[in-house]
Amino acid sequence: MPGPAWGEVAPTDVPIIQANIRALLVDLHAQAPARVTPDVVLAHDWHRAIYQGTVSPPGMHCLGAFRGSADRDLVDCPVSIGNARGEVLAVTPAARDVAGHLRHLDSAHTAAVGSLDQLIPVATKPTTSGQLEAVVALAAAVHSRWVCIHPYANGNGRTARVWANWVALRYGLPPFVRIEPRPDGLLYAQAAARSMGTPPSFRDDATLTYSLFLDLLAQKP
Repeated sequence: MPGPAWGEVAPTDVPIIQANIRALLVDLHAQAPARVTPDVVLAHDWHRAIYQGTVSPPGMHCLGAFRGSADRDLVDCPVSIGNARGEVLAVTPAARDVAGHLRHLDSAHTAAVGSLDQLIPVATKPTTSGQLEAVVALAAAVHSRWVCIHPYANGNGRTARVWANWVALRYGLPPFVRIEPRPDGLLYAQAAARSMGTPPSFRDDATLTYSLFLDLLAQKP
């Protein structure tokens, strides 16, 4: 069964999405001190918030719902990454496997923040280069893993960038990864492409994303 038809964002939706993201970041900043447990349910809420009031999604049922969900449009929804010439550059995990990948991400993410929470108290910032690098590494790892899994029919990159900023805000850093539009230049596209794993393991590579994120943070005023 083919997935829902959801291509590029309509030009009229771009300012709506940007306004939604600004509001979302304000909320994430306010919520950061609570240090809630990372859970994909958070991302489902963000996905819905990003596209609130837009016309690009094929239906509300596609928002906050991952591939492999019971919805008839998502239960068997393949996603591939291509270029302008129509060439397939990468494939994503099958819809039936997305839930399992997300459970594993939840577990790994929870363990990682559990360790960092002990090193960096609430309402403080990293105090050593090692702590700073650990936060950026986690932001890069979660972003890359989300891009690799590609849970949604669309909007995965935006949601991955929200995850990166969620990590940053949790540990007192500014939201240094631009969400809409995505960061300038080819390096971000290359980093995202490096994050795409190959069958059958779909093991992502976050090394280039980590280097890019360090540069983006250094550029933040």
